[in-house]
Amino acid sequence: MGGLLWLIMMVFGLGPYNIDDEILSLNPTSNFRLLPLEGITSVPTITPTSAATGTFAPTQTSTLTPTNTPEVFPFILIGEPELMSSDLLRPSLGCDWLVIAGQVWDLQDRAVKGLTLHLFGELQGYQIDQSAVTGSAPIYGDSGYEFLLENLVVNSKNAVFIQLVDADNAPYSLAYPLQTFQDCQKNLVLVNFKQVRAE
Repeated sequence: MGGLLWLIMMVFGLGPYNIDDEILSLNPTSNFRLLPLEGITSVPTITPTSAATGTFAPTQTSTLTPTNTPEVFPFILIGEPELMSSDLLRPSLGCDWLVIAGQVWDLQDRAVKGLTLHLFGELQGYQIDQSAVTGSAPIYGDSGYEFLLENLVVNSKNAVFIQLVDADNAPYSLAYPLQTFQDCQKNLVLVNFKQVRAE
């Protein structure tokens, strides 16, 4: 529709397309002509004669400040914690128990006995602060350990942590957050550690 309107205005000279008779009758008062470019045989080019010399001196100096880097501990978590039903290894416990267990291996993949694991945090308002020793739960292997938490099969994330420590509670690993589920098929959390450097 707009195109049709434009065409009608243009054909009949309406609106902005109206040509004034005075404009058509104007005669130019002077003639314009282009003058030839005489005497220019080439286009000048600019060529650098020498490179700039001198030294750059920054006006401000900045100093790097060291950032805190995490200390490399002798033990790390191996893989992701594995979730399963406690019925597979501890069928007598039933679904009311949250079980956190696993093993610890040294640099040569040998079982390490006598190390302490610290489990801490809070689940549903219940403060957790427990310790277990590797080798005390051989059902999980020679260096097996186990934490049993009754009536705490709940959904949680980053609420409870596990860490390897020495006899003086100095850390042997980072404190790793655990995720738990309100699910009888996921109430056993297997957490394994591996030594990666000498103590």
